Amino acid sequence: MRLPPIVHVSLGPSRSAGAAFGVATLATLVIVLLVPLDPWQHGAVCAVVLAWAWAAFQRIAVRSTPDAVVELRLAPNLLVVVTRGDGRLVAGHVRSSTCVSAALTSIVWRPDRARWSRSILVVPDMLPPDDFRRLRVMLRYARSGLEQDAPANQS
Repeated sequence: MRLPPIVHVSLGPSRSAGAAFGVATLATLVIVLLVPLDPWQHGAVCAVVLAWAWAAFQRIAVRSTPDAVVELRLAPNLLVVVTRGDGRLVAGHVRSSTCVSAALTSIVWRPDRARWSRSILVVPDMLPPDDFRRLRVMLRYARSGLEQDAPANQS
């Protein structure tokens, strides 16, 4: 059987991811302000939350930082090559904890010679609908091949 072609997608900015970061940041700030702390502690914690939210927004929703994932290539054997915002190429393997759904895809992968896994958030408005569908189908198809190999007896 011939393997399907490599899926190559370019990830763009996402309004829905940006809105989700905004809602999560607002909810976190409300919770922080409800905790009984001194005013200077409220200010310090709110500044840390806002700094984290800005950095995460730039990396995931806008994709404008040097460590942001801007392109990815996925092979049928779950080998992934990621292009970072600064142009570096990083190769690795997709992990089994990857989540694929119609509204959200979270690709968990570990770069070669790295200790920790990383994740790539992909929502539908980051790429054209056909590319999003091909990426999801490839992830599901490749994982099902690993989990459901051919039976031992073919008779």
